Amino acid sequence: MIGPQDEDNRRGWRWAVAAGLAAVAASTLATAMAAAVAGRQSDLALQPVELALRVGLLLGAPCVGAVLAAVVVPARGARLAVVAVGLGVPLGPLLVLRLDRVRDFGLASSLLTVGVMVAWGVVGAALAAGWWARPARRVERTDLPLAPEDPAA
Repeated sequence: MIGPQDEDNRRGWRWAVAAGLAAVAASTLATAMAAAVAGRQSDLALQPVELALRVGLLLGAPCVGAVLAAVVVPARGARLAVVAVGLGVPLGPLLVLRLDRVRDFGLASSLLTVGVMVAWGVVGAALAAGWWARPARRVERTDLPLAPEDPAA
């Protein structure tokens, strides 16, 4: 027999899967747009400001994807959904930027890339949790008494 606790767990998993998929999709979209803006031929011959802007855009794109995922998916199954967003956010840059080629540059580059991906996941999960915790997303109830009934009606 299925009780209310089992139903809540199933719904929580469903929302967690939805949040994870939304995080992957939004992170991929945001990273692809940032990569298109940054350009394919960007190299170290750029002015320092241009290079910093392009790198910053690419580093911030997955975080924008996390917020987009949090906007789209309601805050149901809260902890599981936050974990799912944290796991889904780093997959966007992995797909778009072809980070699998980083291992050709050595161990230090690979470790740095893994560290950045972990940071994207942690920051993405924190951003999603912060979005879902906003007071404007909750229904507020009042303790005021109800209005008296109109005797003329």
